[in-house]
Amino acid sequence: MALRKCKECGQQISTKAATCPNCGSVLKKKTGCFTWLVAGFFIFVIIGVIGSLSNSSKDKPQQKFYKEGDTVNIGYTSYAVWRSWWSSRLSDNQFLDQKPDARFLFVELTVRNDDKKARSIAPFKLIDENGAEYEASSKAWAVEGSIGVLTSLNPSVKKEGFVVFDVPTEHEYKLKCSGGYWSGEDAFVQLSPKASK
Repeated sequence: MALRKCKECGQQISTKAATCPNCGSVLKKKTGCFTWLVAGFFIFVIIGVIGSLSNSSKDKPQQKFYKEGDTVNIGYTSYAVWRSWWSSRLSDNQFLDQKPDARFLFVELTVRNDDKKARSIAPFKLIDENGAEYEASSKAWAVEGSIGVLTSLNPSVKKEGFVVFDVPTEHEYKLKCSGGYWSGEDAFVQLSPKASK
């Protein structure tokens, strides 16, 4: 049986004893090496989790919100959304006009490449108040003035035109503007569409 000294009276007592049989003082149990290792491991894990949570919140870029008429500088692209309107017609040209599945939402804007090399315009999306994402209508590709998916701009060149969406009218929409394919940044322009152009 292993023995140790009582710190109060100096008598030799068992390491398993909770109190000294001689003086009655309460004996503290020694913390073993294994206990310290386990405690150190848990502290290390907790610090790691807290650190990763704080880093992930720092790494996430803050979402930026704008309104129609504001200039949006994001990534290597600048945007200015001038106006938006609802329409049941795609074009005045009878050969290009098509019926919408819901309703056409036109967004008139200017896009400028602020980079030092040619860049393609990233696709536009609409986000409604519930977070649902809507893509631009594929029906508008041939309509004069529409900004298509494959449009490329040289440095400092801007393009004015519009993007057309085919979406329900009962939602509030924000236009999601991307900083570019390699940017990873986004900004949102709150739309206030009029009844028709």
